Amino acid sequence: MGQVSIVRVKENIKESLNHSMQLIGGISKFIQHGDRILLKPNLNGWEGTTNRTMVEALIQLLLDYQVRSIVIGESTFGDAQMTKFCFQKTGFQDLAKKYHLPLINFNQSETVSVPVSDPLILKNILIAKEYFEADVIINLPTMKVHYATGITLSLKNLKGFLPPEEKKHFHEIGLDLAIVDLNKAITTQLTIVDAIQAMERMGPRGGDIVSLNLIMAGENNWEVDWVGMNIMGYRLSEVKHLCYYLEDLNIDEQRIQEIIVVGESIENAQYPFKKVSMEAIIPPTFTLYQTNACSACMNALLLSCSFLEGIPTVLIDVFLGSNIVEFPSNHHLRLSFGNCCTRKTDIPLSIPGCPPYPFNLNLLLKQRGLIKKGEK
Repeated sequence: MGQVSIVRVKENIKESLNHSMQLIGGISKFIQHGDRILLKPNLNGWEGTTNRTMVEALIQLLLDYQVRSIVIGESTFGDAQMTKFCFQKTGFQDLAKKYHLPLINFNQSETVSVPVSDPLILKNILIAKEYFEADVIINLPTMKVHYATGITLSLKNLKGFLPPEEKKHFHEIGLDLAIVDLNKAITTQLTIVDAIQAMERMGPRGGDIVSLNLIMAGENNWEVDWVGMNIMGYRLSEVKHLCYYLEDLNIDEQRIQEIIVVGESIENAQYPFKKVSMEAIIPPTFTLYQTNACSACMNALLLSCSFLEGIPTVLIDVFLGSNIVEFPSNHHLRLSFGNCCTRKTDIPLSIPGCPPYPFNLNLLLKQRGLIKKGEK
C-alpha cells in the first residue's frame, strides 16, 4: 500500500518539506548516504514552474544527509537555448551556482534508446543519458492544468528527460498514450509536488497562479497523480494518460482505495481548479482552421498566443495542418502556422517551423503593425 502526504506549508518551507517526507517514511527510506541524486523540476517557461525556494530546501536536506552528489536537470520546449534561458529566468542557474551543483540541459544531452515492455504506442524511447547516471531520481513537478492532458503532475513531468525530436514525436502519435509508455520505460524513486503556487484556467503556460501552499510527496507517480487530480477537482475520465496507465497496469478501484493519504486530507486540501478554456488564450480576433495539425503545432500556437503583447488589431484567419483545401470567403487577413501549412499554401503571412518558435508570432505581428502593446 502506497502513501501520499499532503502538507500545508508553514513559514519555514524546509521544515514543511521535511515533514512531508517524514510522513511517508523519511528521507532514509528513499536515499542512501552515498547516492548520486538527480533533481527533475518543471521549468517549462518561467511562470508556473517548480518553486525555487522549495528546491533549495530539498538541496539543504540532501546535503545535511550527506549524499554523494546532486545535479539538477531539465529540458523545456524548443531548443537548448530556450532551456538555458528558462534556467536563467527562473533563478535555477543562480541556485545551482550557489551550491556548486551541475545544471544539466537535457536538450544538449546524449541519449539512450530504452525499450518499452508491452508498449501501447512506442517500442523504444530516447532518454537523456544523465537519467542512468543517478542512483535516485527525485521528481519535482508543479501542479497545473494542461490544455492537452487535463492536468500535468508527476507522470507527465518525466517528458523533460526527452530530447526535442522525441517530445515532438509524442505529440504527433498521441500524447496521453506516449506518456504511459514513457512511465513504463523509466521511473523515479521519490516525487515531491510543488502545490505552493499552482496554475489554473490555462496550462502549461498562460494560466492564472493560485496559492494553495501545499506540498505533496509520495513514492509512486500514479498514486501522487491520483491524489493530486482529486485535490484539483478533476475526474479520472478527464485525465486520459492516468486513466490509460491504470488500465494498462491493471490497477483496479480496490487498489486505488488502498492509497493511504497522510497529513492533510484530500477534502481539506481540495480546490476546484478552473479548467482549460481555449478562448482564454486564443485572441478574440483569431479564427482557427486546422486540418490534420499535430499536437506539437497546436501547443506551439497556444504558447505563441500566450507570448502576445496585445490583441491583434485586425481579424486574422489562422491555418494549421497539411490538408488545407479551401479558404473561407471573407476579407480577413490570412496567416499560415507551421511548415505543413506554409509549404502547401501561398499565404504571404506565415510562421514557419516544425513546430514554430513561440516568439515569432508576436514578432511578426509587431513588425506588420498589427498588434499594440498593452491591449491584451
